Amino acid sequence: MVLLNDFFRIISSTQDETTGLYRIALNPEHFIFKAHFPGNPITPGVCQLGIVEELMSKQTGTRLCLAHIGNIKYINIISPTDTTELEVRLSHIQHVNQGYSLQAVIANDSQTFTKMSIQLIHNS
Repeated sequence: MVLLNDFFRIISSTQDETTGLYRIALNPEHFIFKAHFPGNPITPGVCQLGIVEELMSKQTGTRLCLAHIGNIKYINIISPTDTTELEVRLSHIQHVNQGYSLQAVIANDSQTFTKMSIQLIHNS
């Protein structure tokens, strides 16, 4: 499932070879939020991983998919009704055999929601 320009959109971005900083907006009307959970929507962890995967794919210009989760911490719940804009920071980006390893933090101006260390590989 492609999330970019449906579940979320990019407001702004800056990147170089080892970092990326993205300001994104969630779509609180997306059908995922109607099911997860009705009347009290939260952003599923798998969607947070998908956002990072798609941003990294955009940054590298190649289609990537999740290969390994080294560590992931869901620190606070992301409610699309309370928090519509997020900052996604990609750091420590390193090219590895068939893809990339990186760290990602999803936050807003006042709190951190998620931290992760993952590996993404080229998706043929």
